[in-house]
Amino acid sequence: MHPSVKMDKPGKCPICAMELVPVYEKGLDVEEEGALATIELSERARKLAQVRTDAVGFRSLTKDIYTVGIIEYDERLKAFVSAWIPGRIDKLFVDFTGTEVVKGESMVWIYSPELVSTQEEYLLALETYEKVKESPFDEVIHGAKSLVDASERRLLWWGVTEKQIEELTKDKKVKQHTIIYAPISGIVIEKKALEGQYVMQGEMIYTVADLSNVWMMANIYEYEMAWIKVGQEVEVTTPTYPGEAFIGRIAFIEPFLDDKTRSVKIRCDIPNQQLKLKPSMYVNARIRIPVEELEKESGRYVSGLDYFCPNHPEIKSSRPGICPEDNIPFVKNPPAQIELVAASSTISPQGEIEYEYACPMGCHSAKEPGNCPKCGMKLEKRPVYKEAGYEYICPMKCYSSKEPGDCPVCKMKLEKVPISKKPEMAVKTETVYVCPMECHTSKTSGNCPVCGMRLEKKEIPAEVSGENLTCICPQEWDPATAPKACPMCGMLLQKSVTITLPTGEEKQKFVYMCPMACMTSDKPGECPDCKRQMGRWEVREDLGIKTKKIEPKRRSVYACPMHPEVVSDKPGNCNKCGMNLEKTTQVLAIPATAVLDTGIRKIIYIDKGNGQYVGKEVVLGPKAGDYYPVLEGLEEGDKVVTSANFLIDSQSQLTGGASALYGGAMEFKEEK
Repeated sequence: MHPSVKMDKPGKCPICAMELVPVYEKGLDVEEEGALATIELSERARKLAQVRTDAVGFRSLTKDIYTVGIIEYDERLKAFVSAWIPGRIDKLFVDFTGTEVVKGESMVWIYSPELVSTQEEYLLALETYEKVKESPFDEVIHGAKSLVDASERRLLWWGVTEKQIEELTKDKKVKQHTIIYAPISGIVIEKKALEGQYVMQGEMIYTVADLSNVWMMANIYEYEMAWIKVGQEVEVTTPTYPGEAFIGRIAFIEPFLDDKTRSVKIRCDIPNQQLKLKPSMYVNARIRIPVEELEKESGRYVSGLDYFCPNHPEIKSSRPGICPEDNIPFVKNPPAQIELVAASSTISPQGEIEYEYACPMGCHSAKEPGNCPKCGMKLEKRPVYKEAGYEYICPMKCYSSKEPGDCPVCKMKLEKVPISKKPEMAVKTETVYVCPMECHTSKTSGNCPVCGMRLEKKEIPAEVSGENLTCICPQEWDPATAPKACPMCGMLLQKSVTITLPTGEEKQKFVYMCPMACMTSDKPGECPDCKRQMGRWEVREDLGIKTKKIEPKRRSVYACPMHPEVVSDKPGNCNKCGMNLEKTTQVLAIPATAVLDTGIRKIIYIDKGNGQYVGKEVVLGPKAGDYYPVLEGLEEGDKVVTSANFLIDSQSQLTGGASALYGGAMEFKEEK
């Protein structure tokens, strides 16, 4: 009952008072590196225990995550139909919720006295312009034209279309009613007005939602978060449509965790062309992830703002559309110009904007509008960006250069900054000439006296050029003694100063520098300005503690999608169904039933033949289905015990060979 209790003579167990059983350890002929326990079972014992084994091999492992989700509206495909002007609703063309509408369909017929007066103002301004357009005074013509344009813009702002304005200009008849059109195609999901009702400007009348694409919101538990990546495929099923699956993709992962459910919410885009999925419907979701995707970095949903108005570069959008200022369609940025298109407040550092006229087919470009001389198409206006000058600045403001690299003072990577935004440098620089082989430094040009190579011109801090710098490791500070030099970490560069004591003795003094260049001190501590520890720098990728990353053993093979057991080293066809073999990645894996998990370590038993079993600790990856990927401790072909391993482990503890697995060893000494 208590195998950890061992005595060298017969007696009773001090815990349960049972008689001790004699156990004779039998030597085994098996030697295994890293073995924790060894045991040998007779053939009869193996049959009674029903020992089963399985060979360690390469498999295509996938992790299935099951969750429950709820269907919601796609927020990007919802729109309000609101009153552009104050007035009275005389007719609702859509009179109940659930009606399907198309973009541009008439929805509301509204009367507005202010609209009538604005039309009359427009006709009066148009009549005035017709009378004075032959005037010899340009100021008079320009004033009349400005009044017409202002009245026309006011009509557009109130929802009157350009076609309606053309009819008003032609017929000269004021219309008492205007029509409000559907902004998008979709389903009317909310109706908040009745015929005869007076509405104020901006008051909502309808809510329209396009259900051709819906969102599925689901929760993923904390321990499964590492598997989830943006862009993964999701299979959605519902009891409403048995046997039918809807395929979507993960589009967004919330950047925070729900502290009550210990889960993170994900959002999936699901195409819904047949409108079978309804908002508020509960669905089942399955995410199948190959093990190799676990190590991939997760993407993030970022609004790219890839579209902009050619006449108003400060107006940008993440989707195609029309500029609200002049109704011109958005233009998509090519990837190389994304960083150059900026808002008006940041145009100056990025570069000046000019315009040119280019052929849509790319045949010709010119500075003036016109037609393409090759294909005859009308030239389109597009912005041209002149890139501003850049410099490379140290984040600590201690060094600047025309070329990229590392700061010679603090060894931090130089950041690219426009010249117009160049900060005031904390350290003055001077020009020196340095040997490419770092043999010699001089303030004059020439050749290196050591290797004869031509000296290269560089700018370095003035206070650095004439003094030696010492690298000090912040982890080894001791206020009582001088800091020790660290030749490896490069975390802090500081000046070495020699002072003379009153006794005449010369002593070396170290100056601690604040990373933000706020102040310096001769003692370690906190900077009074920025409250940072002096000399402590942020972790750099090429510095800091090196961690050992263990990856599973992999191999690339060609496997049949319908018959995973058909595997080949070369491309070809499946010998069962004739399908083309697809390239896939397999990892070394063992069955989950072979693992004894103590909570701290994972133990397996290897079958060495002739009833001999060796216990061994292994390093495994996250469980994927019924298997674990092997990181360390096993090789392909090893036979591991998958059934009766608990019985083997208990027998090994009786022999005293595995008592250390669970940390329960105890020795009993009889009192004299």
